[in-house]
Amino acid sequence: MKTLEQIVQEHKAITRPTDTESINALQTALGFPLSAEYREFLSHFGIIVHGAYETYGLGVPDDYYLNVLNAYKELSHDPTYPPNAIPLLEEGDGQYYLYDNKKNEVMLWGTPHLGVVSVINLDLNKFLVKKIFES
Repeated sequence: MKTLEQIVQEHKAITRPTDTESINALQTALGFPLSAEYREFLSHFGIIVHGAYETYGLGVPDDYYLNVLNAYKELSHDPTYPPNAIPLLEEGDGQYYLYDNKKNEVMLWGTPHLGVVSVINLDLNKFLVKKIFES
């Protein structure tokens, strides 16, 4: 997490850290537990906005397009949407990076009905550094 925090500060990326109460409310609304890694992301950053990249998360209004619960509600209607996953980033062309809270892994998923395209072999923090700041 320290590396991501340092890079976010160096690049002056926009973040909106959130509180434990909001994280717990999200977990309740989703109906599955959030991993410690994802909870830490939300509490330290909430969202990250830098250049063309915007992560879904918390710390934004409930009706805002980057609110992770709104994105989850929209995307999870697809029958191929993986259980325990939340949206991280939109890749374009109906593809999204998702984070699986049970397996602690990032995956590329496509809609409509495309399913998981690939699993990214990086933890959440390394993925965010690579995708947002090294692309």
